Amino acid sequence: MAAEGGERSQVSATMAERMRAGQLAALPTVAEIRMAYPLAGGGATLRLMTAEGSTAERHMIPLTERGAAGRENDPAGIYLDTITDGANTEGLKIAAGWHLMRLGFNYARGAAWTPYTGSASIEAQWEEWAPMLPEGHRWPHTVRVAITATAEHLAYIDRAYGPAPELPDLPAGVSAHPSSTRSWQICYANRRFWQLSYWPRMGGDVWTLYADPARTKSLARAASPGELLATIPARDTEAQARAAARKGY
Repeated sequence: MAAEGGERSQVSATMAERMRAGQLAALPTVAEIRMAYPLAGGGATLRLMTAEGSTAERHMIPLTERGAAGRENDPAGIYLDTITDGANTEGLKIAAGWHLMRLGFNYARGAAWTPYTGSASIEAQWEEWAPMLPEGHRWPHTVRVAITATAEHLAYIDRAYGPAPELPDLPAGVSAHPSSTRSWQICYANRRFWQLSYWPRMGGDVWTLYADPARTKSLARAASPGELLATIPARDTEAQARAAARKGY
């Protein structure tokens, strides 16, 4: 049994490393600001692309509109219509830079936004539509810059596809046993159980304490497991008090 467990662990580690390598290979290396056709309103979109030119849905970001409800927006108000009038202005580049930083990317060393020329048919289309744009705003319709993942982004990938972190010292009476990948069953005094889960995220990992093994009832979230584990004795005391009150009632 021990040998089988070790073999499964080795296979799991190999798979995780392959997934990590796949994530690194799929990281975007080019950012592009592309103007919409004049008849489509003259807006602009930021696209993050791999070396092969593919773009994930989360890496297509409108720069001249608020976007879907709940989407995070720059507090400086870079989405105001004044940043562009059908033009590839500095305002758009500021907007793009804000999004790149938030997504964990930076400009490659020495790189700068430069005009990009598409296929002959696309360029002919833009030449036909140029008179519809304000004077001085007719070109370039697309600019690109080389980008690299930040150290924070690379560290996130390492956490997401690496081994689960170790739990800190447990409070007296508390025990923890791995129940699945990045999840532990928490027990207090061998009479009450919780579920603790770890989710690596850009901008700050999240630990969540659940009231049930199926992880349907979230009790609390924190940036570290120690904050949640420290509350276990008090939660047990509260649960016992509620149970006693029900019996008394």
